Amino acid sequence: MKLSWEDLPGLFPSFPGPERWLPLLQRHAGLVADAAPHTRVTSVTAANVVRRQYAESLETLRIARCFASSCEPYADVGSGGGYPGLVVAILQPDSPVTLVEPLQKRARLLEAMAAELGLANVRVLPDRAEDAGRGPLRDSCALVTARAVAELRELIEYTVPLARPGGWVVLPKGSGAEAEVEEAARAFGELNCVHRATVAMRQEVSDSGMVVVVEKLGPTPERYPRRPGLPGKRPL
Repeated sequence: MKLSWEDLPGLFPSFPGPERWLPLLQRHAGLVADAAPHTRVTSVTAANVVRRQYAESLETLRIARCFASSCEPYADVGSGGGYPGLVVAILQPDSPVTLVEPLQKRARLLEAMAAELGLANVRVLPDRAEDAGRGPLRDSCALVTARAVAELRELIEYTVPLARPGGWVVLPKGSGAEAEVEEAARAFGELNCVHRATVAMRQEVSDSGMVVVVEKLGPTPERYPRRPGLPGKRPL
């Protein structure tokens, strides 16, 4: 099912002020399209952008709010073109948002787009997730997301160290989410977190999208995250 921009406020009535956030989402889409010749951040076709990028990002935030009592401070790992990180920043303009993006070209694009959109709440961290998990963000965020970054047993090591004890990690996935959850059992135990739910996105938003919801139980064990590159080579 194809969605238009005008469909979004009706799909997400719990997000107030669509007269503010909808034009900003449209402007963001324009900035991503303008950047495509030199910094490509998505392979989604123009006909599917509203549904695949914006509706799915909003759905991720909607589901996160069903579990998290607070969504700030918030971090998004591997932000790319800003899905869902910049979308969340637009919806929560008073909340501190950190976008972790290791590719310098994309990090610069994120900084430029945040400035163009007037998002003073956004900070871009041009680091690998493993390094971010050893820095000031460690054990600090109420909500962490990551989209289209890695399989779950690897992704847990990138994201959970950024969440504070009692915080939430919310990860949009495809139809294979349940199998990934089973394979990530060791990662959950090692990173001091627990899988709380796997929630299907509403049919109007996605035919197959799932959101894995993880709660951080306590501080990150000292040995995690491992050195850069190791989680990908030897996932838990």
